[in-house]
Amino acid sequence: MMSTLIFKRNTIYFFTSFIWTATLSILPQAYFMSNYPEQKNTYLSLFPLLGTLASIGGILTSQKDKFYFSLIAPARRRNFLTACCIFTMAASFSGLLGVKNLGLYFACFVLLKFISNFLYNCLDRFFVGKTAGEQLTIHVRSNLFFQLLGIMLAPLYFSCFAAYPSQNIILIWTIALLSMLFLSQDPQTIRPDFRADEGSLAKSMLTFYDQLFVAYSALILTAVTMLISMMIYILSDYYQFSNPTAKGGTIIGVISIFAVITVLRFGFFSKQPIKLTDNPNFSAHSNGIATLGLILITLFFYLKVSRSFAFLLGGCSLAGISYGIFLFCTRNYASSSSANMGANSGLISIYNNLPNYASLACYLLTLSVSLSAKNYGLDFSKLMLKIILGFFGLALITLFLMWIKDKPFRVIQQIDPP
Repeated sequence: MMSTLIFKRNTIYFFTSFIWTATLSILPQAYFMSNYPEQKNTYLSLFPLLGTLASIGGILTSQKDKFYFSLIAPARRRNFLTACCIFTMAASFSGLLGVKNLGLYFACFVLLKFISNFLYNCLDRFFVGKTAGEQLTIHVRSNLFFQLLGIMLAPLYFSCFAAYPSQNIILIWTIALLSMLFLSQDPQTIRPDFRADEGSLAKSMLTFYDQLFVAYSALILTAVTMLISMMIYILSDYYQFSNPTAKGGTIIGVISIFAVITVLRFGFFSKQPIKLTDNPNFSAHSNGIATLGLILITLFFYLKVSRSFAFLLGGCSLAGISYGIFLFCTRNYASSSSANMGANSGLISIYNNLPNYASLACYLLTLSVSLSAKNYGLDFSKLMLKIILGFFGLALITLFLMWIKDKPFRVIQQIDPP
C-alpha cells in the first residue's frame, strides 16, 4: 500500500520532466518559426540561456529553509502550497501554447522554468527527508522512471501534435490535476527519527568525497548534454547523413528508451539493483563501466568506425544503458546521503541543480567553440567531440579519486563486517 502511494505521488516528476523537455527546444522552435522567422536564430539562442538561469534561480530559492518548513507544516497547508505551484506551472505552460505577444511568451517561459524547478526541489527535499529504507529506494526508482518517461514521450508527442494548442492545453491540465490528486493522497506521517530542523541545509561544506561526487556527476551530465544537443550537427556535418533531423531524433529517442529500460530492469523491478561493490550507496565499479561505455560510443562517433546508421543506433543503445546506470547510481547516492543526518543534507539540492548547470556550461562552451571554429577554420563537430571525450576522461579520473578516497571504508568493512 505504501509503495503504491509513493509511486503515485511521484507522477509529479513526470509532469515536470514532460514540460521541461517540451520547452527545451520543440515549443520555442515552433513559436519563433511561426511568429518571428527572421529573428528565430537569435531568439532560439537567447531563450535556452534565460530558461536555464531561471531554473537555477528556482532551485537556489527553494533551498531557503522557510520553504522547506512550509512543507513539513500540516498536510492541508502543504497541499495548498503545492496546488498553487502546479496551477501556476499549468497556466504558464498553457500561455506558451496560446499567446502570440513576445513579452507575454517570455514571461510565461521564465515563470514556468522558475516555479517548476522551485517546486521540484522543495518536494524532493521533503520526500527524501521523510522517507528511509525501502521507501527511499522506491522513491529513487520511481523518480527516475517518471523523469525518463517524460523525457522520452514529450518529443514524440509534441513533434506530432504541437500544432493543436487546445488539445495540448487539455492534456497538460489533465496531467496537472492528476498530479495534485496523487500528491494529496501521499502518506502524511513523518518517519519517527525525523527532526524538524533536519531538512535545513548544512552550514558546513560538503565532504571531499561528496565534492568529488558532485564533480563527477557534473562532468558526465555536461558531456551527455553536449553530445545530445550536438547530435543533429554531428550527423549532418560530420557524417553528412541525409535527413539528419529525423535520424538525430531517433538516436536521442533510443538513448532515452534504453535509459528507461535500464532503470526499470536494474532499479524498479529488481529486488537487488546494480550491485554496490564499494560504498553501500554508490558504486565506483558500476559507474566506471558506465563511463567507459560512454567514452567508447563517443570514440565510435569521432573515429567514424562505421557510417552505417544501424550501427550507430546499436552503439547508442549501449550509451542509453550506461546513462541509465549513471542516473540510478548518482540519484540513489544523493538521496541516501541527504536522508541521513549529517553534513551532506544539502547534497540533494546541489544534485538537482546539476542538469541546469550542465545546460549552462553546454551553452557557453558551444558558443565559444563555434566562434573559435569559425575564426580559425576548424571542424566544429570534430572539435566538440574532442571536448566531450575530454569531459568523459576527466569524469573517469574523478571516479578513480573517489575509489581511492573510499578505500579506508572498504578496509573497515572487511575487518569488521556489519
